[in-house]
Amino acid sequence: MRRRMSRARLAATTAVVALLAAFGAAGTVPATAAPLAWSDTAVVASHLVQDQVDGITAEWGNPGPAIPDVVPTPTGPSFTLSFSETGLLGTAVWSEVASSANLAGYTFVFAGNVLTVTAPSSATPLASASVTVKVTDGHAVGFATVNEAANGSSQISLTLSDDLVQLNPASPFNNNTGGTVDFAPVPSAGVTTALGNAPAGVGLVGGVLSGTTAIPGLYKEVAVSASDAAGARAADTVEILVEGLPVFTPRPHTFGGHVISVSNNDALIGWNYGPGVHCALTRTFGYGFSDSGSPHSGFTCYNPLKSQDQPDGDVGYWTGLAAGHGYDIQIIPAGTNRQPLPDAQTGWIYIHTTK
Repeated sequence: MRRRMSRARLAATTAVVALLAAFGAAGTVPATAAPLAWSDTAVVASHLVQDQVDGITAEWGNPGPAIPDVVPTPTGPSFTLSFSETGLLGTAVWSEVASSANLAGYTFVFAGNVLTVTAPSSATPLASASVTVKVTDGHAVGFATVNEAANGSSQISLTLSDDLVQLNPASPFNNNTGGTVDFAPVPSAGVTTALGNAPAGVGLVGGVLSGTTAIPGLYKEVAVSASDAAGARAADTVEILVEGLPVFTPRPHTFGGHVISVSNNDALIGWNYGPGVHCALTRTFGYGFSDSGSPHSGFTCYNPLKSQDQPDGDVGYWTGLAAGHGYDIQIIPAGTNRQPLPDAQTGWIYIHTTK
């Protein structure tokens, strides 16, 4: 260990005469500051409200045969499609969003869920066509495409394909023990999930909701959504209970302060460093060292080439002390730059020389 030299000359160590009162710098169990962070152990969800398009169906006409089907070729180029959906919480609003190139010049008018496609006056019956529609309640979104294709000279083939995104939380939903809640987006590929109205420290990755550093508590109206590149979307709300434990950050401190030896004019003291402490500012109060009210100050720093009897600690050698007097040595934790550490816990060692 590096030895600290007081303002008096460095003297040879004398035989131990007496070991007088001393107490550990900062004690053996350092106090801790208030919890600054939390370590979450689980997120438990309940009160699920789902808003998504579970399915879309269509009819050729209003009413008419359900699609898919094979129907007689229409006598004119205009046609009507009727749609319905399941799953939306709010009022469904339908709109046409795309059509095949050969329907350029046609008009598309929705009346509720019924789409009327009207041809221009010069149009003739089409061998094939396609129309894509969108349904939304302002939160969830789904798409459906109806394809018409000639099937012989007197029939057309009607098919329907949809683009839907869904969230399907694993069951049991409100009794999870793994610390996470899996919303299981469908499809599992090509879907982006997003989180809203959640506390800091709760995240959503790939549809899995988990907590890291959120403050434990009950949080309502947490929003979980999933969408694909085309814009199909599912939107859930849920109530979550975050469970966790406080993480205590110990204040910088020294500990194990003690007198090693003492005589009538010098003393050897030692102490240990807590995490993050590399040096100590020592301030000596007592006769001959603080006559003007200001203590004598100096630094000692942890030496990696420490002796085996002082693990992770330091030793200071005070000499030039007055016989029969008491001295208080304040130990202030400092960093590698020899600057006192913020919020550090100061320790004290008391020595009393012999007469």
